[in-house]
Amino acid sequence: MDRLEKIVSNSIFSLLCILTILLVFEEKVFVPVWLQPIGRMHPMILHFPIGFIVLLVLANIFRTQLPEEAFDKVNRFLLLLTSLTTVLTAIMGFFLSLEEGYTSEVLSIHKWIGVGVSYLMYFLVLFHRKRSLYQWSLYTSFIGIVIAGHFGAGLTHGINFLTEPILAKEEQDFDEQEPLLTSLILPILESKCSNCHNAEKHKGELDISTLEKLHAGGKNGPLWIAGNVDSSQFIVRADLPIDHKKHMPPKGKPQLTELELSLIRQWIKTGADESVSFAKLKKSDTLFLLAQRQLSSEKPVVGPQYTFDFADIDLVQSLNNPYRTVVQKAPNSPAIDVKILGRQTFKMEHLTGLKEIRNQVVSLDLAYLPVGDEVFEQIAQFPNLEDLNLNFTNISGSKLSVLNGLKKLKSLSLSGTNVTAEAMKELDNPELKELFIWNTNLKQTEIEQIVEKGVNAITGFEPDENEMLPLTTPLLAGGKKIITPQEPVELIHKIKGVTIRFTDDGSDPDSTSNIFTQFVNYDGDVTLKAYAYKDGWLNSDTVTFKLVQRGVKPKDVELLYPTTGIFKGKGKLTLIDDEVGNVRDLPYFSWLGFFNTPFGVIADLGDDPPALKVVAFNYGIEQRNMAAVPAVAELWGGDSKDELKLLQTKKLFYDKEEFRDRTSHRFSFDVDDVKFQYYKIIAHPVERLPEWHRHKGKKAGILIDQIFFYREPPKAGGTNNKKLIAQGT
Repeated sequence: MDRLEKIVSNSIFSLLCILTILLVFEEKVFVPVWLQPIGRMHPMILHFPIGFIVLLVLANIFRTQLPEEAFDKVNRFLLLLTSLTTVLTAIMGFFLSLEEGYTSEVLSIHKWIGVGVSYLMYFLVLFHRKRSLYQWSLYTSFIGIVIAGHFGAGLTHGINFLTEPILAKEEQDFDEQEPLLTSLILPILESKCSNCHNAEKHKGELDISTLEKLHAGGKNGPLWIAGNVDSSQFIVRADLPIDHKKHMPPKGKPQLTELELSLIRQWIKTGADESVSFAKLKKSDTLFLLAQRQLSSEKPVVGPQYTFDFADIDLVQSLNNPYRTVVQKAPNSPAIDVKILGRQTFKMEHLTGLKEIRNQVVSLDLAYLPVGDEVFEQIAQFPNLEDLNLNFTNISGSKLSVLNGLKKLKSLSLSGTNVTAEAMKELDNPELKELFIWNTNLKQTEIEQIVEKGVNAITGFEPDENEMLPLTTPLLAGGKKIITPQEPVELIHKIKGVTIRFTDDGSDPDSTSNIFTQFVNYDGDVTLKAYAYKDGWLNSDTVTFKLVQRGVKPKDVELLYPTTGIFKGKGKLTLIDDEVGNVRDLPYFSWLGFFNTPFGVIADLGDDPPALKVVAFNYGIEQRNMAAVPAVAELWGGDSKDELKLLQTKKLFYDKEEFRDRTSHRFSFDVDDVKFQYYKIIAHPVERLPEWHRHKGKKAGILIDQIFFYREPPKAGGTNNKKLIAQGT
């Protein structure tokens, strides 16, 4: 036993000598790659000396309860073991400290206290028989290792890790006016990245503890590049497979959720504007939708708490049609937004038909509709209305006083109307906070009288008469790109008096092209190209809308394989929701992604299915996410889901020129008047991406957004009412 003690004691002395030399020549020490794993064992080994010192303290406290000889043997053994593990831990910690990211004052305190405890423990081994000196040194070592442990935890988890639960501030309500960067983006970074990139520990030379240091970036440059998602280091690292050594956060650490990554990606894509707030975003913006989802998963947005009941969900859905959208503000809110579309197709029944949900409607959009002052009587039937949009309608305002009875009306839009100053005097609603009145005949003095009532009057941009500004592009009313022959297609513009010229044969429009005056119908697929012009303005850019026919809509669909990653869409309804996925922005909620499995679906066309000539599905190409063409697709059919027969198999070659990045395509099966209740589509991904691909050699995935069933092959659609289009001159 004495010999073993001498060996251990000499080993401790030798290790202390090595530690001393390393500390003296620290600036010149280089840790080779093969030795780095030894340093990284520090967080694992450090628990041993902590536990052994605690045992030594307990043994000393209860010393009188043990026989003297037994105590000496146990105490001597624990001393040697504690001293050995302490110096080993200190050496490992020294090696670890030389890796990048460890340069803070906290590290220095942690290191020197640990070194001091190592020397002190060897001092105890030498002088353990001098009781008063021994006790002083032992308790000093105990206090030292507790302090060192605290600062070590600060390096790993942040300096306030221990006291954080006690000192935690009361959670503040979300402020819609606060920039998204500080209200949503930074909290995500703090929760997922601050362990390795804080003021005390900055791996990769990245410190996110302050905005100034965040802007400085790390050794690989800035964390993100505004408007350039593909070159932003944050996105590049987060998109790597979790087993990749450069994936961030590292495997084993809390990972970014699909929603968090999509939110930051979209924020960067839209310019990484550090001043933009939730309140400034349009409700139709992808960034707004992502931010709203993130907020609903964390904490509620400050807003009104509604006391009225939820409307029946089936009733809400039944009120939706091509001329009217009726949607709930949020899944957990009974409030409903209504927008009525189609200037040429409008009927007052579209408004009066909302009687059963009048208590739930808080937002009503009647912009561009041919309604006059008679509409106010119907509007008065919505007692909880908060936001009313009457922009570019035919009202004069003679019955504006009706709105005084709407005690919750906060926002009113009257831009582009013939509202008069006399009519505005009748508007006296104390709850009204904002009034949109740009492009009206109201004079500045009359507008000032409105402001005196405490209303924020938004008059819009007043252009220089000598300055020519470009018009924005025309819009597709309703935004639907999957249509039926009976469904009206209408091009609109938000500026009054604009003329829209368009083509529907794929050619570019010019000054001789048809003028869009009223809605049209198409009985086939069609590509609309249009631009806007107006005297005193520059022509808009040409915008393209590719419209496709809906065909036969299945009664139900069933996905055969689970979706992968963020591309979950709306589940199976994504395939038949008549919404074309956006390939340019690639919002995850408009696509179904299959990256580990084939795409598979069974569609039920009902008990009396029609004879079909084409079955098809729409897919997207997106190289960054390795979404490619289906290599092989199969079509099965039958009158029983369990007894389907193979009807057709088709293959596709992934050609670089034909299938460009961020484009969508239709995969079609031409069949000969088949008539089955059930159809199964299976699409297999490319097993190895080609050499020209940025992810060459890897297995591809498939993005799907719609399936189609046609009685006749889709044709280039001609309008069936060209009489409503003014010919170009």
